[in-house]
Amino acid sequence: MKALLGFNPWLKMWVKPKFTIRKIVDYNPNFRLFFLSTIYGFVSLLSSSQSFALGNTLHFFLVLLISLIIAPLWGYIAFSVSSFFIFVTGKWLKGKAKFTEVRSALAWANAPMIVNVVLWILLLIIFREDILKDFPEGFVLTKADRVLIFLISLCQLVISIWIIVLYINALAEVQKFSIGRAVLNIVIAIVIFAFVFFVISLICFLIMKGFNLR
Repeated sequence: MKALLGFNPWLKMWVKPKFTIRKIVDYNPNFRLFFLSTIYGFVSLLSSSQSFALGNTLHFFLVLLISLIIAPLWGYIAFSVSSFFIFVTGKWLKGKAKFTEVRSALAWANAPMIVNVVLWILLLIIFREDILKDFPEGFVLTKADRVLIFLISLCQLVISIWIIVLYINALAEVQKFSIGRAVLNIVIAIVIFAFVFFVISLICFLIMKGFNLR
């Protein structure tokens, strides 16, 4: 990878997002998209599994297997759908990036997510199937367990904030925006996405309600 770009983008992205994403999109906007999608998808699916306590109904290893299998597709869809809204609304603001470049900015901004994979592996090793149940509620935790969970949660929070910072900078670079306009691009996209999601949810609710009345 270093031979292809002249540097290691997995490390460089942390500190020089504009330089890194420019080199990547000039070389290939889809560079390492599969791996980035897998990393994001795996962490996202595990987080969702924990939120919905899937470990209460599904076997621990089945949840892990499904997450690993679906991860690349889920990550790819998440990156593509999010980038579509950013791309479209970015055009309203005179953005210069192609769709693949916008998606590349989002995907590579999530490169630090690989740390979350390591943290999840640590949690899975220590707490095993319990982590995918009603955790930590309903479990007796030692003081050491609570400290560990706090430190991991804090680390995840810092990574999430840094990913946002990286994304704003990467998007600004590919769109040829200022930081302020890049933030505006993201905010408008979120508002439009929320509206579309609300409309679709409302339609689905009305359709299901109609079926229940029959």
